[in-house]
Amino acid sequence: MKAKLLALVSLASLFFLNGCNGIGDKDTLLARIDKEKVYQEDYTLLMKNGETYHVSKGQFLYDMLYSKAALVTRALAEYPELADEWEKHYADLESRVLMMVYQRYYVMECMMYSDAELRQFYDANRNLFPADSTGEFLMARGDVASYYYVSKNQERFDAYVKDTLKLENPSEEELLKQKKNYAGMHRRALRQEMSENVLEKAHIGLQEVTAVDAKAYYNKHKDEFMTVPGYELYHVQGDSAKLANLFAETPTLEQFKAAAYTNSSNQKTAKDSGYVGHVKQNYALPYGIGMVNDLSAALEGKEPGFVTPVIRANDMKNFHRFYLAAVDPAKLKTYDRVGAGIEAGVKAGTYFDVDSSTVLITVAGKPVFTEADLLRFNDAYFHRALSQQIHQRMVQMIAETFAYAELAKEAKLNHSWEYRALYRFNRLEFLSSRYIDKKLFGKDIPEDSLKAFYDRVGKYVHPGYTYEQAKDLLHKMALFPENMYKHDYYMCYRVFYAGKTYEQSMGEIYNKLVGEYTGTKTERFAAEAYEKADVHLYDTGIAEFKPYKTADKLMARADSLYQAGKKSDAYYAYRDVMYGYAEDDSLFERVAYEMAQIQGENEEYMDAEGEYYAFYTMWPNSPNAEKAMFSRGFMLNENLGWNDKALEVLEEFLQKYPNSELKESAQWLIDNIKSNGKLADDLMKKIEAEE
Repeated sequence: MKAKLLALVSLASLFFLNGCNGIGDKDTLLARIDKEKVYQEDYTLLMKNGETYHVSKGQFLYDMLYSKAALVTRALAEYPELADEWEKHYADLESRVLMMVYQRYYVMECMMYSDAELRQFYDANRNLFPADSTGEFLMARGDVASYYYVSKNQERFDAYVKDTLKLENPSEEELLKQKKNYAGMHRRALRQEMSENVLEKAHIGLQEVTAVDAKAYYNKHKDEFMTVPGYELYHVQGDSAKLANLFAETPTLEQFKAAAYTNSSNQKTAKDSGYVGHVKQNYALPYGIGMVNDLSAALEGKEPGFVTPVIRANDMKNFHRFYLAAVDPAKLKTYDRVGAGIEAGVKAGTYFDVDSSTVLITVAGKPVFTEADLLRFNDAYFHRALSQQIHQRMVQMIAETFAYAELAKEAKLNHSWEYRALYRFNRLEFLSSRYIDKKLFGKDIPEDSLKAFYDRVGKYVHPGYTYEQAKDLLHKMALFPENMYKHDYYMCYRVFYAGKTYEQSMGEIYNKLVGEYTGTKTERFAAEAYEKADVHLYDTGIAEFKPYKTADKLMARADSLYQAGKKSDAYYAYRDVMYGYAEDDSLFERVAYEMAQIQGENEEYMDAEGEYYAFYTMWPNSPNAEKAMFSRGFMLNENLGWNDKALEVLEEFLQKYPNSELKESAQWLIDNIKSNGKLADDLMKKIEAEE
């Protein structure tokens, strides 16, 4: 969405923007939602940045501004600490906002003219700016600046038309076109001029960073020069089921070696009692074993004598059990061994180190940015490995933002409407986003519970990751609704998760669904907050949009759409309930059944049979489970022709529901399948004969 250009939460993106004038301290109030105020200029800013909409203006305002304002009122009420978070975030953000204001609006749009000058010209020359093509002044301001520039340089423009373009008696239309072209040339000159010596213009200083001593780097960063830890291992390779039952209890080393000698299918190691040798962590194993991503996680924190469960190698064909004979800890490499490489790395800029207290940037001689600030910025926004070259580029870019911010302040652009609108927009974005994150994924989980979850699924989510490395993602995954995991796992059993256990599939399910889940939850929380808020809308010419993404309204909407025959629209309304209220088991159950029925009625049989399977598997005691199982069996046979699976489902149906009103129909379908369709053929012949 183009509005994301304004969402400066990703600070790095603003270093590459080219492109506020309008000095003043009063904006036009559009709405008040509890204590949050929304202004006409907030809407104007969205439109100036290319936002478009195909809904009513009232809905657009709700989607982009009012809903976020409602969320912010709830955010600050439920999590008051977010106010301090925003202030700290904006301290990082302000120079980038000012840079955007200076570049995009003041220089590139307004050509360094004030709003007062441009508005006066606009009012005096309204014939140049018809309302049906350019709208209000702020939307036409770029063209206004172009024509105003030409008016102030009329003689030079006339000479340009006559001597350079060789135009005699050009039409009014041609003149307007050439005025824009002439102004465009000046804009390009301004762009070039703006970037020249910008640090000197703003009195920005870059402090030289001295080269690091190789031995000092080694002593400070010994963790970078450790050997790879590893293990001494034995293994048994073979059939997974046989391996699982190979030992009734944990074997001794001699017992394991004997089992490997007798049972291992790997002839290269079996003759040596399964001995693999000393291997490095996360490296390929010898003797044809290859990569085994799950091995490191299985051995983490284990003592010698530990025997792993059955583990499948990365070749997806061979299964193993390993005996941990010894742990080979990481050891520090001597400086004699690595010194030459460090010295070469220092010269190349690969090994680079700056004390955190080092001042990197000054403004008018005063320190404003240190190495500690850069490290914090990198961790929060850039996420780059800091070689000397990247470090220098980042310092240069950050220094330029400070420079443009200083130039903006000199022009008093920190009092402009654009600056205020950008501040408000980014505040709404930041606080509403942090609120949703806290609501969905901010709940504390006991450490032992999270570690148990890691033991269940960690090796499938991030093979080779330690608990600490995977912790943040696992925390979110653990808070993701179980209904969402199970419904998708059973519904998509044929394609996405074929041959995978539930635990093996959880990471894939989470990545697949979390975006839509978060978006739908956001719409729900916004609608609920807006309904409860004290809302005042001051532009009576804009019809208020009433949000409907709450459970009661969505259910009524879905039911109404279904009754009107708009089944696909009804399906997605039910889906909104499913994603927005996933924690409500009764609602989830109801809409899951409705969605399965709609897909069947829409002849989307492959999706429908998966939906029915998910339904009766998750809610076997539901009044609708019986019909769901029969419907699935019927579709598998009649609509999809998957008779083996249909037979399996229908026979299970008769076992589970021996007194069902549908038992005769189920039995007939079973008999017809077993007769290879002869019963159906005979029935059709009988009907045709009677006709």
